[in-house]
Amino acid sequence: MEPLTIVSSRTPAGPLLEVAGDLDHSNAHHLRTAAVGAVVSAGLMLVMDLGELGFCDSSGITALIAVRNHLVAVGAGLILVAVPETLRRLLHLTGLDQVFELRDSHRLPSH
Repeated sequence: MEPLTIVSSRTPAGPLLEVAGDLDHSNAHHLRTAAVGAVVSAGLMLVMDLGELGFCDSSGITALIAVRNHLVAVGAGLILVAVPETLRRLLHLTGLDQVFELRDSHRLPSH
């Protein structure tokens, strides 16, 4: 098991959380705490980079749903970027790929 690390920074769209390691029942609450602590205002997006996520169990997915629900309640949004293929497949199988906004990169598209 790889320890979970969460590094916070800012993007033009809002806060960025870089999540690395294993997300499971023993540490899913850390993700919720970090996301709520990111203080996302209405109209902004919390960007969560999962490119270094090694493992995610059902507790981790539940934490992602809880984070999304919290953000929606305050009028903000959530973007998951660099989602590992195993998690992307699981999100697709459960229909959650229709709930979460998935992107390959946290760079904003140019207009």
